[in-house]
Amino acid sequence: MEIRASGDDAAPAMAHRIPAIDRAVDVMEALAGGPSGIRDLALRLGIPRSTVYRVLNSLEARGVVVRGDGNTYRLGPLLLRLARAVPSGFDLVALARGPMEEAARALRCTVKLSVLEGMEALVVAIAESPESYAVTTQVGRRFPLHAGAASKLLTAFAPDDLRSRLLAGPLPQRTPATLTNRAALRRALDDARTAGCATDAGEYAPGIRAVAAPVFGPDGACVAALSIPYLDGTEAMREIALRDGALRCAQAISTRLGG
Repeated sequence: MEIRASGDDAAPAMAHRIPAIDRAVDVMEALAGGPSGIRDLALRLGIPRSTVYRVLNSLEARGVVVRGDGNTYRLGPLLLRLARAVPSGFDLVALARGPMEEAARALRCTVKLSVLEGMEALVVAIAESPESYAVTTQVGRRFPLHAGAASKLLTAFAPDDLRSRLLAGPLPQRTPATLTNRAALRRALDDARTAGCATDAGEYAPGIRAVAAPVFGPDGACVAALSIPYLDGTEAMREIALRDGALRCAQAISTRLGG
């Protein structure tokens, strides 16, 4: 980790959303739970019946929904055809990019994404802070699994055999805050899994803290750690905001992955 100080970064423009498309997706998600009528959809989504009627008419015309018995609607054949075109795997970095950039803008901090690579945490994506002075790192950088928020988070959700190997091996001390005591590290990993997030109080680099949250894949397994590094001395309320922001961003990525 290092601190970037430069004046040439500019926050990208916020993307505009189209309300009609949002409504259509809301209706499709509601119908994923089973056939429904216009009145029921309007009540569940909190939108006028006339709006639901227009959305359903458009979706029906394109084969996205099909009208069934009793004026109910269900998902149609077009979605099945589109689903077959979705790759069996997923591009983690591409799907994470949007939520990470949004979080970096909103929190004005660098946001990084890490995955397990052997017995290390590998940084695979970064969304830079729009601030000219910020904690940052590089894609491709590797971190030990016993030091740092992302590293501990990945280890906490890893299979038991990986945790056992880590706890049985050497735990080099990088800073006075590094967890080199096996019992203390085991407790920290258990706490991270229970809490659904992990923190770093300068364990890898002096003066740099971090918070990390899990990203889950379609099978419910943790596939990455979303983390936000920041400087020691940050106010407590700001730390809470960063933690909540990391959790929201990780959840948004998980949703995109189908987790």
